[in-house]
Amino acid sequence: MRVRPTQDAMHNASALTPQETASTPAVDHALALHRAGQFDRAELAYRAILDAQPHDANTSYMLGVLYLQRSDVERAIECFDTSLALRPDDADCLNDRGIAALSRGDNEGAADFFRRAVECAPQDALAHCNLGKALRRLLKPEEALNHFQRALALDHDLFEAALGSADMHEVLSSPHDAVAAYEYAARYAPDDLRVLLGLGLTLNAVRRHAEAEACFERALQKEPENVHALFGIAFATDGQLKFEDALVRYQRALEALPDSPTLHNNVAFTLTCMSRYDEADHHLRRAIELTPDLSNAYKLLGMSELRRGNFRKGWEYYEYRKTTPSGLRDYPKCEMPEWRGEPIEGKRFLLTREQGAGDQLQFIRYASVLHDMGATVDVWTSEELAPLFARVRGVNDVLTALPHGAGYDYYCPMMSVPAWLNDDAIPNAVPYLSVDDTQVAAWRARLEQAAGSRKKIGLVWAGNPGHYLDVYRSAQLAALEPLASVGGLAWFALQKGAPETQLDGVAHRWPICALGQLLDSFYTTAAVIQSLDLVITVDTSVAHLAGALGKPVWVMLPKQADWRWMMSGERNPWYPTTRLFRQQVLGDWSPVVEALRGALEAL
Repeated sequence: MRVRPTQDAMHNASALTPQETASTPAVDHALALHRAGQFDRAELAYRAILDAQPHDANTSYMLGVLYLQRSDVERAIECFDTSLALRPDDADCLNDRGIAALSRGDNEGAADFFRRAVECAPQDALAHCNLGKALRRLLKPEEALNHFQRALALDHDLFEAALGSADMHEVLSSPHDAVAAYEYAARYAPDDLRVLLGLGLTLNAVRRHAEAEACFERALQKEPENVHALFGIAFATDGQLKFEDALVRYQRALEALPDSPTLHNNVAFTLTCMSRYDEADHHLRRAIELTPDLSNAYKLLGMSELRRGNFRKGWEYYEYRKTTPSGLRDYPKCEMPEWRGEPIEGKRFLLTREQGAGDQLQFIRYASVLHDMGATVDVWTSEELAPLFARVRGVNDVLTALPHGAGYDYYCPMMSVPAWLNDDAIPNAVPYLSVDDTQVAAWRARLEQAAGSRKKIGLVWAGNPGHYLDVYRSAQLAALEPLASVGGLAWFALQKGAPETQLDGVAHRWPICALGQLLDSFYTTAAVIQSLDLVITVDTSVAHLAGALGKPVWVMLPKQADWRWMMSGERNPWYPTTRLFRQQVLGDWSPVVEALRGALEAL
């Protein structure tokens, strides 16, 4: 919060109306001294007028403005209160009285004065802006945003209102609106450090990392050691997957803030993306030392322990995912108690969905475990997975809307179940998913008609484009073209979405039958997979689906593989029929493709 600049206050002084204070040589002289910045002489002149006219509201007000400009807040308040006692509906005086209250930390009082100013002068943009500032301090972002926007509607050029609007959009988790508001503010003050930092931060939030990097570079030109800019530019570089550069920038930020748990957490994340797991763990443990309840650091450390096969400790730490900012937003709060390992013999149990489709396909296996422990297990999941989950052994009912809790003894998110089983063993009997034999037979006949005597191979080369590492997890179909040289194989693309168009680029060299448009559900995809001899896929939900169906599936993994694929090896404890083909250099699929070709030739 800042006191209005001198010219704003003096604008009020020069706008005194004749009916309130007659223009006299003494008044004109005092105002001239005030405008000239000769505060000591102006103070004496104002005092002389008040000695002669103690009930002159305007002179009391202007003397208060002078004191406020000199940061003599208490004397300013005394003058403003005197003026308001004589003229209680003076919007300018109410406004400056609110500024004085802000200066002494009286946020509630300031808001009250600004409200009165707005009531007296509803078209006063500055009063609305100041009320927004007070409400921001009072942690009332919705109300604050309303008044900042009202101020902008009245005065499109009011920079502080534009900045306040951007700030409130950010607080209210509306990053796209915040970007637009900061860009608006940048029209009036493109080099203002607050604008550069705020715009960079919100551009990072909407994954416009290159633009964010440019903002922070400009901020660092103005203030080379600004820790917010150092942090922000490292994050922006990380977001562009330029991990080596990001690490250098994070190290520079750490030099400025060596005890920042958030910085240590982010460095750990970057090191994990570089497969430097031991160094990552060091920074995570340091982050936890600095802030013992840092949920995100525990979550990342849990994933690290799971990747290493240290399941007991990994599940314990991974429970913290539910108290990260995203976890608090995404995990439902059910009315029944959350299960913590209590006996469930004869209990009604609700197993709840979480994260993506692949996570649910992997962890629905625990419904059978809970059933074997004596519980009646219902599952809450998405409509697209419901038909598959309804056929899982031990599932009593599948719900696609979260129930209110009536009749349930416990609920538990799917990925929390192993944390409370006190057992390192992974229940990996497959298949635990199935589809109707009639549908499988129909698809098998259809595919065999196209394949003849050749082995039927399903292929997925691209995953979720929204994943932060999609550029590394997904491949280009052209990079897999050496597989076409292996004879005796019929290829079927299970790929959906925009990457399907890549089929056109290889069609004349590699005949692949496109099935994506026909795969209208996970259930249909499962029936197709059951009809194939082998699935080759990058790390997508299809890998989990094929593994859960007990079908042979070869998974192409980037060097920085997800925790569930472990740190090394071709086999995986979650899916016995899975074979893993790992990158050795991040982004380089060539050795993986050569290994796949050799394995296909050996079929």
